[in-house]
Amino acid sequence: MGGRNGFRVFSLAALIVAVTAVGVHAQSDSAAGQHLGRNAPARETSPDEHLAMPAFPSNWTQATVQSGSIEIYEYLPQGQSPTTWTDKITLEVHHDTYTLPVDIYQRRALGQMRENCDGVFEGNLQTGVNNGYPAAYWTLGCKRSRTGDYGETRYTKAIQGGVTLYLLSRSWRTPIYGDEGPPLPPQAIQEARDFLGSSVVCASGGVHPCPAGDKSPRP
Repeated sequence: MGGRNGFRVFSLAALIVAVTAVGVHAQSDSAAGQHLGRNAPARETSPDEHLAMPAFPSNWTQATVQSGSIEIYEYLPQGQSPTTWTDKITLEVHHDTYTLPVDIYQRRALGQMRENCDGVFEGNLQTGVNNGYPAAYWTLGCKRSRTGDYGETRYTKAIQGGVTLYLLSRSWRTPIYGDEGPPLPPQAIQEARDFLGSSVVCASGGVHPCPAGDKSPRP
């Protein structure tokens, strides 16, 4: 169904299908209670392990930082603020985290969204391997926020490094929506797929090579 201003309204089912292939080679459609490392190659540790984001969008800047055992970095396009954003990239770096099941983090995000939204949709949890590391992907949507007149859509990719878990999300604030899905332009969905699909945890001199010419920000 077409929309105004170049936007296309996606059904929730079509939206989930459109963003599933993000560089995670799937092993199963459900990972309830499973560890990210299950059935995956043995992990290595490296002092220069990091998340590379070669398709990081230009003219985006770091907006907020939280330090500690869980580091959180938020990036916004120029001209947007932490309170009035419509586009956001969030990176969570969980240090010394490699024993919890991946669905713990997906369920935590789902629980937070249910607390803050009237109407939530949830895509299937997909698990697999990305650049030799265990990885997962999920989609969540908030049809109407309880704190403002907007909806939200979020795609998240989780990668379990040697002893660090990386959660990378691309989010949008949109007009309130229903079962017809959020009004996202096709180009935005494709850019999100490219961004998440090309983002990898990597390290030098091992089986987890870093992409050439990567100029993404290093937290």
